Amino acid sequence: MILVDVREPERIVEMLKSMGVELHKRRLSIADYVITHSSYSIAVERKDANDYLNSILDGRLFDQVYNLSKSYEVSFICIIGTPDFVRLKKEAFLGSLLSIALKTKGRVVPVQFENEFDFCLALKLLNRQVENGKVTAFPMLRKFKVEDSIAMLTAIPGIGVEKARRLLNRFGSVYNIVNASIADLMKVEGIGEKQAKRIYNFVRGRTVR
Repeated sequence: MILVDVREPERIVEMLKSMGVELHKRRLSIADYVITHSSYSIAVERKDANDYLNSILDGRLFDQVYNLSKSYEVSFICIIGTPDFVRLKKEAFLGSLLSIALKTKGRVVPVQFENEFDFCLALKLLNRQVENGKVTAFPMLRKFKVEDSIAMLTAIPGIGVEKARRLLNRFGSVYNIVNASIADLMKVEGIGEKQAKRIYNFVRGRTVR
């Protein structure tokens, strides 16, 4: 069963109904959809691509991410469409996706869909898995190999393999780097204030200049 917030667009509600999905409208305080069966629930926040960008720019996104991570064991932020990269650089968009997954240790998972039909189909399939008992517990995130962590860090502008290794040696994991302050980042050899700010802003989905 899927609970859907009463403020969700009727076109999406009708599309889900046409797929045979059982829906119940509710006023939801957190998330737009809650897939629930027995005592297990998964939350889903739906965002049009440009609304997602707006939520980064005005600071709403990470408040929503925090509320989701504290309220549900697992939740999804579903982004529909292609963002307008004139308003926000693609690297900042990608950085925000990494930041969500890393800062919540996988409790909030960002997923991008091409259109609303694909989003509705994904909701239907997830609902089916929950109802069939196939989703009863989520495995712990696998431990990244050093090479995987370095590859992720080199996506940050200005960070090459050597600086990525220094960051890992200092902080021990990508998660700790994401949560480090600018002052802490500046303690890494070869990283000054300007670059520390670039790293800090990138992993928070902010525009990097």
